[in-house]
Amino acid sequence: MKLKHIITLFFLCAMYSCRNEKDNGLSDDSLNEAGANRPEIEKVFRFYSNPEDSLKRKAALFLLTNMRDHYGYTGAEIKKYANVFSLIDSSSYTNFQLSNQDKMTIGDSMVKRLGWPHPGKVEKVKDLEIISASYLTGNIEYAFKAWKKAPWANYVSFNDFCEYILPYRIRDEQLQYWRPKFYEEYTNIAYGAPNTHDLKSVFDHMSWQLNTETGFTTYFNKYYPFTQSISDILKGRIGGCETTSFISATAMRAAGIPVALDYIPNWGNTNSRHFMVKLIDHRKPNQLITNKNSEENTWGIVDFSTEFMDSRHKFTEAEFPEGMYIQHVKTIPKVYRFTYSESAEMQALHRAVPAQFIAPEFHSKNIKDVTEEYLKHASITLKLKPGSTRHKAVHLCIFNRNGWFPVAVSANENNVFHFKKIGRNVVYVPTTYLNGKHKVISNPFYIDSVNRIHHLKKSLTKQDVKLWRKAPLHSYTAYHTEILKGGTFQASNFPDFKDAVLLYQIEGYPFYMNTVRLKNTRPFRYLRYQAVAGGGWEADNIAEVQFYEKKNADTVLLEGELIGRKGTVGHEIEKAFDNNMDSYYENAENKDGWIGLDLGEGNESVVNEIRFCPRNDTNCIMPGNEYELFYWDKSWISLGSQTAKDYDLIYHEVPAGALFWLKCLSGGSEERIFTYQNGKQIWW
Repeated sequence: MKLKHIITLFFLCAMYSCRNEKDNGLSDDSLNEAGANRPEIEKVFRFYSNPEDSLKRKAALFLLTNMRDHYGYTGAEIKKYANVFSLIDSSSYTNFQLSNQDKMTIGDSMVKRLGWPHPGKVEKVKDLEIISASYLTGNIEYAFKAWKKAPWANYVSFNDFCEYILPYRIRDEQLQYWRPKFYEEYTNIAYGAPNTHDLKSVFDHMSWQLNTETGFTTYFNKYYPFTQSISDILKGRIGGCETTSFISATAMRAAGIPVALDYIPNWGNTNSRHFMVKLIDHRKPNQLITNKNSEENTWGIVDFSTEFMDSRHKFTEAEFPEGMYIQHVKTIPKVYRFTYSESAEMQALHRAVPAQFIAPEFHSKNIKDVTEEYLKHASITLKLKPGSTRHKAVHLCIFNRNGWFPVAVSANENNVFHFKKIGRNVVYVPTTYLNGKHKVISNPFYIDSVNRIHHLKKSLTKQDVKLWRKAPLHSYTAYHTEILKGGTFQASNFPDFKDAVLLYQIEGYPFYMNTVRLKNTRPFRYLRYQAVAGGGWEADNIAEVQFYEKKNADTVLLEGELIGRKGTVGHEIEKAFDNNMDSYYENAENKDGWIGLDLGEGNESVVNEIRFCPRNDTNCIMPGNEYELFYWDKSWISLGSQTAKDYDLIYHEVPAGALFWLKCLSGGSEERIFTYQNGKQIWW
């Protein structure tokens, strides 16, 4: 009998042990996928086996259940080029503070020695295979500490905590143990907010404090085209919005603030994408963007979505050059969120559509469509012709200079494709995807502000078009003209200009290169451009200043010793006299700037012509550059190339109603598609 009880007790213990293993809620697939690392995963559940740790056990289960989808990248290529951040870090100690240009110079020297990096030469490492129990439990302990001790803790649910505070990673960065250091550093900053019981107040305070953590430039991505690790960000402190948003989101989560990393896969009318940090606070309604080109500041909703500033000059139509208007907003087609857990919509897509028919941008199941949190949007249904069931999915793509870029995807439902939450006033083309290529299957279209669909298709009608630009005139470019209005061009025979003669005063807002012919008959030694006294929104700056004299039948550019107020680094006086509209002078003293020429004793000249240009984007038509115009009809069809003789181009017998693309064959990458209406290029 005693032996029988012992055997029974043994089996009960064994059954209880097995039940506990199953009760952790983790699937056998996840445990098996961990392979040799399985003991580390099981240690986490044993660590949180006490009843008082039940909530932490649930948090651990959340992390481990969703861990199968998470990984980072490593390899010799990443390690080799990550040295750029160590070089920047060590140089910072000797130079105290490096500018973005200094850091890019270090990047130049690195690629000169190593060659350009190859993003494809990386190794994928799954978290389940390498993560340790101590790493996970440490992450959970600090995450709970940050959450529970925060004055705003009662406003953060456990579900939001799990998704927006708890995760040990945000994207596919290399795993590093950042919680303890970041907790100590950033909770102190968060607790310094004006109102620590108001999540928005804490978020705004942190955003402001973190604004200068990294130098912003998208150009550094070419030196390191991989996701920066946290340690590399702290060493280099440079990158685009992807890097700045990543470090901000990590810092805020460490302090117990629930935030998401959201992204716009590509702006609707600009050739780039955007990343941003979003506060998760369900108690307050979201403000929404319309995508309408209005004079409205939407930075509080999406940073960089507009450059309009209410306090700056509001340009009227009469103040624009012919055929131009200001583009105040960057339109948004879709917004997505990186999530730690799988999103239901992406799970459904991958169940319905084989991976080879889905573009790589949608291969991850850990992204969620959150367009409705940002945009007043529309929904559309596309129907294909009978017999088109071979299309397993359809993508909506927007124009990018490198090709049509996917921003949305829908599975086939009996030749019907439903696209929900689509941004208005953006041109889309439907495509199918297979073997790494998109195939356009219908005409481009856009949805207007009242949800009408407008198809863009060439008509049999022909028209002549006059073109002034290859990309929109954004408001931040137009604002550079403000500082020039009222500026003067003066001449004198004394170096202090004590008897200065006014040659010309700028009366309007001068866009691009301007030419002024004078009736001056007196010779002068000293010539200058003088900005309006007192300065303005930005340092007195100007891209080009040129003085000419008539010699026989020729117009001759005058040269001499450069004089004037010192410029900032990289924007010295010579930048305004280098015959390059891409460079510009910027007054180091920020106001009362002037620059000019000393022609030298005995070289006094009669100035008959002045040419000048404000700081600009050089996206206007530039004399001497070669351009080629295309229109869309199932593919881009050339209408011929021209070498510009002036600041505009004229094309004859162009199909009306079409979508156009003007390429500059001489260089430059900022180009956008446009339609042509009432004598204007309408930009998309």
